Amino acid sequence: MFCRVLISTCVLLFFAASARSAELSVGPGKGFARIEQAVASAQPDDTIRVFPQPDNKPYERPAIYVTKARLTIRSAAPAGQRVRLCGDGFDYSGRGSTPRAIVQFNKGADGCVLEGFELYGAHNDSHNGAGVRINQANDIVVRNCHIHDNDMGIMSNGDGTAATAVNQLIESCLIHTNGNMKDPGYNHNLYLGGTSVRLVACEVHSSLTGHNVKSRAHRTIVLASYIHDSCNREFDLVDAKGDTTASDSHAAIVGCIIAKSPKCAGNRGVIHFGQDGGNEHDGTLFLAHNTIVTPFMSPVVSLSSPRSRAQLLNNIVWDGGSRQAGQQLVDARKPGNPDQTVTGRCNWLSSGFEVPALVTFGLEQTLLAKAGVNPPFMDPAKGNYRLARSEPTMVDAGAPLPPELVKLIGGTMLQYEAPLRSVQRSAKEKPDPGAFEQSNP
Repeated sequence: MFCRVLISTCVLLFFAASARSAELSVGPGKGFARIEQAVASAQPDDTIRVFPQPDNKPYERPAIYVTKARLTIRSAAPAGQRVRLCGDGFDYSGRGSTPRAIVQFNKGADGCVLEGFELYGAHNDSHNGAGVRINQANDIVVRNCHIHDNDMGIMSNGDGTAATAVNQLIESCLIHTNGNMKDPGYNHNLYLGGTSVRLVACEVHSSLTGHNVKSRAHRTIVLASYIHDSCNREFDLVDAKGDTTASDSHAAIVGCIIAKSPKCAGNRGVIHFGQDGGNEHDGTLFLAHNTIVTPFMSPVVSLSSPRSRAQLLNNIVWDGGSRQAGQQLVDARKPGNPDQTVTGRCNWLSSGFEVPALVTFGLEQTLLAKAGVNPPFMDPAKGNYRLARSEPTMVDAGAPLPPELVKLIGGTMLQYEAPLRSVQRSAKEKPDPGAFEQSNP
């Protein structure tokens, strides 16, 4: 009897939830002319479908301020297109209920999804108008969006506790040329914060003034993505009181292609993990199964806080054919902590890396290539870093990842597949170093 009552109750709750959810349509001849109107009328669990305007002309000056939970705002454009949202001419000031982004998810707007849009032209007097802002909301998904030519691409923040900006997911997005020359160095393609953020199958490139990916989040996970040609660092993973000062404030960059532009005019380092604001960063940077290209002597990894650590596992680090001498893999000169906190194994490095430093770090089974030897990549000029042929020093030359890292990334290894996709990486006892497994089709 109890089971029948329980089943009946669950069925009633399911149908009640279904009855509450609705689909609202935006576009020419639809129920709403503007996305803002549909958001104002929507209830939690509703879906807002946004149809393109004639000739896919952009919706002008949208200012979408979301406070309701579990809304899905989805493009209804034909396959291969995105609905365009242009912020030119609007002041995304962040004052009152004016958003600081074309689409802003505020505290309480948990579980919302934004999918299938092109967002550009967001600016304000503070030079931090964004395509998308996640303002303390949890479980936000930004998927299949093209975000460019704003002050910031995506920005997010929590409140310094473990309860806000949790489980942000940025997936299959193209993000590029964001920044503002009026405030150079302080606006980025991605400027993230809060409790946890995950970037999967994205391409992020050509920041105008700052970094490609800057994050102050407690946990930053970047999987199977292509990050390249930043004006400054490709990654700047720094501090925030309450977020990175908590223990296990890790970052994992796994299965990615990371390439510096030979014309980089700013900071020529690749990845910085530590602090820039005087707070602690108590965690480990896991750098595994990446293909990293840098022609510069500047460090591939810089650690800058007493409790910051790094593990480098199964990476290919190439000089881009520059034959640069004196390249530096890790700069671990951390104030207040003389202990060595860099470990790693099974990394393939160009010949120009400094051997004494590698010995000091204790990187196991590191292969330093012979002078002039380049990896047989298919077409690096076009971003294709798959191996054109089997190379004995690069095939089956890796080692299994540690359980801590496997758990951190969710247990599944991915590799990037252009454009903006990821596929599961073949599992082998002895994996290949770098971003691609030769046994994958």
